[in-house]
Amino acid sequence: MDLPQRVGLLLPQVDDLATSLVAAVWQNLPGYDHARMDVMDLAGVVAPNLRVLLASVAERRGPRGSELDPAAALGQRRAIQGVPVEAVVASWHAAERLLLERLATVGPPLPTKTLIELSHRLATSTDVLIEASTDAYRQTRSEAAGHLDQIATDLVSRLAGGEPLDPGDVEERARLVGVRAQVPHRAAAIGMPEETSPLALTRTQGMLLEAVRPRLPSRLLVGGKGSTLLLVFADAPGIGEAFTRAARRPGMPARLIVGLGEPRPRLGEAGASCKEALSALEAGLRMRADRVVVPFENVIPEVLLIGNPLDARRLTDSILTPLRGSPALVETLRVFLTSGLSTRTTARLLAVHENTVTYRVRRITRLLNAETPADLVRADVLLALRADELNPT
Repeated sequence: MDLPQRVGLLLPQVDDLATSLVAAVWQNLPGYDHARMDVMDLAGVVAPNLRVLLASVAERRGPRGSELDPAAALGQRRAIQGVPVEAVVASWHAAERLLLERLATVGPPLPTKTLIELSHRLATSTDVLIEASTDAYRQTRSEAAGHLDQIATDLVSRLAGGEPLDPGDVEERARLVGVRAQVPHRAAAIGMPEETSPLALTRTQGMLLEAVRPRLPSRLLVGGKGSTLLLVFADAPGIGEAFTRAARRPGMPARLIVGLGEPRPRLGEAGASCKEALSALEAGLRMRADRVVVPFENVIPEVLLIGNPLDARRLTDSILTPLRGSPALVETLRVFLTSGLSTRTTARLLAVHENTVTYRVRRITRLLNAETPADLVRADVLLALRADELNPT
């Protein structure tokens, strides 16, 4: 049985051969994993290249003309997905070994001379296809670096825009930049003081990104909403703690705040997490937080108050108006409640005598129609004080 006959036996099995090759490289070579590509898509790209190699062996020639197109397309795709070029070359050699084994065993044992010829032809043809792939890979990486960053930025802008989105369209774009779209995603909004210099701003952003990137299973999407840096990323354990450690590093600007949205099941639904992250950031800014992470779930009451300023003002007026005649009473009430109703702690924090605190608390209790100081711990009082803090007059 000659080589063309052996190739003829293998050609109907190309799809199965492609599946075997995918199994050989999947998660065994860097970049060949769910974070960068769809395993079913991979098999579809591999099969045309196996056909080219088999045709080259059968016709005793090298790949030429349009036969190089599938190899170039594979190189372009791997460049976009961020697969290391060394892994691309290794996948070609895996294909060479697989075909050599199958061609050698599909029929009677090959004579030594024919086996040597088969090995030489496969190696020569594979080298031609590797060159086509790597040339396309390098050109694509060079041309697409800025374009891919723009795709990522546009994705974040669309997710944060608040308009209805087609999750499938969002996730198709995400796959182009190496994002694993089908896993839970969440957003983080990063705010800094307006007076932060451009150099300090760039340095701060770099330190934050450096802190979280190693924990993420796929590419981090970086964009913005106005002057706010907005990140969208696959959720991972310890992300909040990583942001917190980064925010507290020496050299970080004062009042740096990271608002953290809750995870959503997939990237296409992460727009809601973007909204939560921005809301958490706004709450942190109004509360004058400093170098902290503000998870959305921790500030839901504050977000509701900020989002409903008229109702918040009505609540504030209805509760705190009786205390406005003496400016110190509102602050005393705030500190007294946050101090666990401790007269001593309140006096220390306000730098006044304990008797002064006792007198003020007695007046507050009477003005708010409470039976005892403990009765001041009410939801409406606490919300009114928070609303007053978030929406000062």
